[in-house]
Amino acid sequence: MKILTGRELPEPCVLTAGKFESIHRGHQALIHKITRIAKEKGIASAVVAFTPHPYRVLGNAEYKPLFSRRERVFLLERLGVDYLLEYPFDEALITLDPIGFAQIIFERLKAQTVVIGEGYRFGHKRAGTAQTLKTLAEGYGRSVILCEPLGNETESAPVSTSHIRTLLNGEGIPRLTEAAALMGFSFFAMGTVKQGRQLGRELGFPTLNLYPTADKYLPRFGVYAARTTMGDRVFNGITNIGLRPTVNARETVPTIETHLFDFNEDAYGREIRVEFLRFIRDEKTFTDLNALRAQIAEDVRDYGRY
Repeated sequence: MKILTGRELPEPCVLTAGKFESIHRGHQALIHKITRIAKEKGIASAVVAFTPHPYRVLGNAEYKPLFSRRERVFLLERLGVDYLLEYPFDEALITLDPIGFAQIIFERLKAQTVVIGEGYRFGHKRAGTAQTLKTLAEGYGRSVILCEPLGNETESAPVSTSHIRTLLNGEGIPRLTEAAALMGFSFFAMGTVKQGRQLGRELGFPTLNLYPTADKYLPRFGVYAARTTMGDRVFNGITNIGLRPTVNARETVPTIETHLFDFNEDAYGREIRVEFLRFIRDEKTFTDLNALRAQIAEDVRDYGRY
C-alpha cells in the first residue's frame, strides 16, 4: 500500500472517503467492495482518510481517535488497498460546497467509481448527501455505489465507531468482546518497546513498556487479559494501562505495561501489538510493593480463568 499526503491521487481509481477512525466491519465492507471493483476494472483502489480527525478540527481538540496513524496503516494494509491518501481536513475543505467537493473527487482524485454508505454527508454544513454525490457523478460520466449500513447483530443499530467507543469506555466494565464483534478484531495498541524503571523485573513480573502518543485513545485504566504479537510470535499475558500510582503518585503520562507468560528475552526496540481481550480490574494504589506483587500474581491466575 502506498501512503500519500495531499490533495491528489496519481492515477484513476475506485475510492471511498471518510474519517475511517476504527476500520470497523462497516468500513471493511466498503473497502472490500472498492478493492473488488478496482480489480474488475483493472485500476487502483484508494481510501481517502481526512486528517486530522474532523472532530479535532471542528471544536473538540482533545478528541482522541481509537487508533494511531501507524495502527490505521496496519489495518488498511491487511485489507489490500493500493493507496491511502491522508487528505487535509482544513478550512479549504470545510467550506467547499457539494459541487466543489465533487470536483475534487472526480478531477483531482481521479475517481472512476466511489463507494460510500447511504448516510454519507459532505460539503459545507454537510449539505451534500450520498444521493447528491451520485447525481453529480453522472455529469462526469462516473458512478457512485451506495451501501446500506452494516447491522449490529446484537442490537437494533448500525455498526458505528461511537458505539464501539461506548463499549470500550465501559458502563460497569469495558465490554471488549462486544466491541471486537463490531470491529472484526480485538482493540489493540501498537508501539516500540522502550526501557522503563524495570520495577516489574524486581517484582518478578518483567514487562514490555509502551508509551502511547498523547492523542492515542486508551480504554479504562486497569489490568487486562491480553495477547501480544511480536514479529511472527504470539504470547498471552496481562497488561496494565494507567499511571502506576503505587510507584509514582505524581505520574501524569499513561503507559501500557505488558507481562508476557513464558517469555524472558530482551525486547527493547521491537515493535509489538497488544490486543486487549478482557478487563480484569481497575488500576488502584497499593500500600507497598509486596501488596502490588501479590495482586499481580492474582491477576496472572485470573488470566487462567479466562
